[in-house]
Amino acid sequence: MSSHITSDLEKIADYIVFIHKGKVIFEETKDNLIYNYGIMKCKLKEFNDIEKKDIIRYRKMDYGYEILIKNKKELEKKYPNVIMDNIKIEDVMLMYVKGCE
Repeated sequence: MSSHITSDLEKIADYIVFIHKGKVIFEETKDNLIYNYGIMKCKLKEFNDIEKKDIIRYRKMDYGYEILIKNKKELEKKYPNVIMDNIKIEDVMLMYVKGCE
């Protein structure tokens, strides 16, 4: 099934392939995206302390940074002073398209 309606994907898909401008951006199981990915929110100081290998994509916001990460549980322990939010499939897609590497 092909859809731009990510809420439908969250309800029925088992596997997600995200294609942007004709290029495959990622291929993941839906459960892996929802349970292992996350968004870290932090200020500049914490952002500078995060190892670059832990950052998939990031966006500078008015209040600080939003960072797309993988291995959420591991990174919650590694970076206890940042906010760690759960993620929706749409959030992952937007970070890949609009975030910085």
